[in-house]
Amino acid sequence: MSDAPRTPPEPENPRREFRLKPPEFERANRTADAFGDNAPVDVQQILREANARRPPPTAPGPAENDVHAMLRDNAARARAQGLNEVIPQRRRPSRRKRDYWLMLVGGNLLVVGAVLGLHSNVVTLIFGLSAVILFTLGLTWVMWAVMDDY
Repeated sequence: MSDAPRTPPEPENPRREFRLKPPEFERANRTADAFGDNAPVDVQQILREANARRPPPTAPGPAENDVHAMLRDNAARARAQGLNEVIPQRRRPSRRKRDYWLMLVGGNLLVVGAVLGLHSNVVTLIFGLSAVILFTLGLTWVMWAVMDDY
């Protein structure tokens, strides 16, 4: 073995550098330098210039015609007949509370009936109690937090 330092091998392909080219676009607005000095922009001055360029209003709006008279007559007739009166309607009672209690009592009676019919040991009783708790919590969550009033 020789004691001469080893040089790393030359790469086959030299590394290429990629760069983004500078953006090329035409500037539509004048820059701050084009206004003369670099003073802050005076918004009031820009508003005055914009209003000076605005043409004066030409003529007033359209004159009254037969259509306006007919619409006023129709609106007066509807008011006289009471067609524009809003009558508050009684809110329809929700069935959610009735359905909740019906499903809660029915589901828990079903679980308790199954536990009493199978009451072979304490584990069945514990599973039945946990099923009642889980069913009650799940039904309460679905009926009052997930579902909307129907």
